[in-house]
Amino acid sequence: MDKFPITQNISRLWASIIVDELAKNGIVDFYTAPGMRNAPVLAAAHYNEDIKTYSFLDERALAYRALGRSKVSESIPLLTCTSGTAMANFAPAVIEANKSGLPLVILSADRPNELVKTDSNQTIDQTRVIDSHTCYNLNLEAPNEALSATRLRTLISTAIGRAKINRRPVHINFPLREPLDNTKGYISQEYLKASLESFHKNGAKVISSAYQNYQMEFNLQERLVKAKNLLLVIGKLDGKKDIDHYRESLKSIRIPKYLDITSGLKYEFCLEDYLTPNFDHPEVLSVYEQNPPELIIHIGGRLVSKHYYNYLEKTDCELLHVTNVDFDHDPGFSNTQKIICDPLSFLKGLAKLELEQAPPVMWHDFVEKKRAVIEESGLTQPFISKNIIEKIDLDYDLLIGNSTIVRSFDNFVSSNLRRHVKVFTNRGVSGIEGFMATLMGLSDENDRPKLCLIGDISFKHDLNSLYMLNQAAREKKNLTVIIINNFQGDIFNLLPIAKEKDFLDLLTTPHDDRFDKVIGAFEELEYSSCETKEDFNKQVLNALKNQGVNIIEAITDNASNLELFKKLKTVKR
Repeated sequence: MDKFPITQNISRLWASIIVDELAKNGIVDFYTAPGMRNAPVLAAAHYNEDIKTYSFLDERALAYRALGRSKVSESIPLLTCTSGTAMANFAPAVIEANKSGLPLVILSADRPNELVKTDSNQTIDQTRVIDSHTCYNLNLEAPNEALSATRLRTLISTAIGRAKINRRPVHINFPLREPLDNTKGYISQEYLKASLESFHKNGAKVISSAYQNYQMEFNLQERLVKAKNLLLVIGKLDGKKDIDHYRESLKSIRIPKYLDITSGLKYEFCLEDYLTPNFDHPEVLSVYEQNPPELIIHIGGRLVSKHYYNYLEKTDCELLHVTNVDFDHDPGFSNTQKIICDPLSFLKGLAKLELEQAPPVMWHDFVEKKRAVIEESGLTQPFISKNIIEKIDLDYDLLIGNSTIVRSFDNFVSSNLRRHVKVFTNRGVSGIEGFMATLMGLSDENDRPKLCLIGDISFKHDLNSLYMLNQAAREKKNLTVIIINNFQGDIFNLLPIAKEKDFLDLLTTPHDDRFDKVIGAFEELEYSSCETKEDFNKQVLNALKNQGVNIIEAITDNASNLELFKKLKTVKR
């Protein structure tokens, strides 16, 4: 700690104060992008022994890595960058974090106001780039002695508190005047002395608890006990520390359950636990149209299935939405009552009611018929999702890409198989970029084996992250990336717009690329490819058992995928 705090000039001193206050509030994982304007922040982070830095050249990939860390870490990751367009590259991951209820701290270095307002080089109005996707924005002054270290620390601590309370990103914009390096600059002895003293004080930290436990009212208890044809729907949950408690509460609730893939719990349950298959199956939708629930209890965030929300728009049933954020995620325009609280506390109260209702249909025969159809197909997306869950009996983390991949996993349900696998998605705004970087962020928190499935177009969007994976391989991380390559963005072929053949290529962006050569340029990465079901199962199992980073390119045929998806829709009970 001899070199910290840094005091050669006031820019370095302020950076040291800010970094120290962040660390005292538990912000110790810094995801840093290079640049000269943020050099004081980088120096302070480097010399503070409490800070761990993760540096990368591409701001977009770096931000997705921090996003992945936020999914699993109890502490909040910090992103820092230089001025100009750098922070704009953070935007996709910040938007995803905001919509997903994940906290981040963005600390952007900026040029001082007199340069921004005169169109100096590398200047934009950074305060407005992401302000609609953060819950709090702090635009600091350029370092000066009019603002004491104590007040500066209070501003930083307040911003962190907002991130904790709202579980959303916050932005701290930090204008800096030169010198930015270790050139000596004037600081008065009085200001320096008071500032240095602040490093040895604990101060008043912002420790925030956003939501209180919910105590179920008697009238609601009575309504739930008397209601017929209940349906419990579990959407996106915060799975950092409470996921085991969610699982235990759900096990004791014996009513029909519909678990979305974003709940992180879908594969912990099966049909024997009264699980309902996805509403994307026409047969499931038909059953619930004929036997509508009197009351739906929707816990958590938005679901993947569009058909679920279409059903809600057409059905006259009571819907109770329990969520920990006051966001209006109600695409079905169907909420009749909304309770903002800790969802787990509500679920525990629901478990105490000892409700018992059988599903309208026992779905075993229907599910097994679908399994048989998938097994008779070739190497298709439904086969890949089904076999990853059924064949891998290991404790691992699963990161699922968007588009048809996430829907394929969401559609899978087992008759009697339960798997203890942690599932992660980027479904805030459902972009296809940044998944390999997100995988890296997950691996920064722990060394559990991790598996990521993405499409070929998604892989192309995130090529820079191969540099991260190459480093992870040197560190003996156990990571596996499966690229499902059907040589185009296939989801558009499943939509009605596929009939408009004249310009379909502008949507699907077809190509004829294989990825062996680009991956082969990274000497630490293990590459393999497969075109059969047998090779796929063998390669995935081997990859998860091996230390290192394995990338599997699964070559699938788009026509076969389309044919199977259509055939699955014809399966009857």
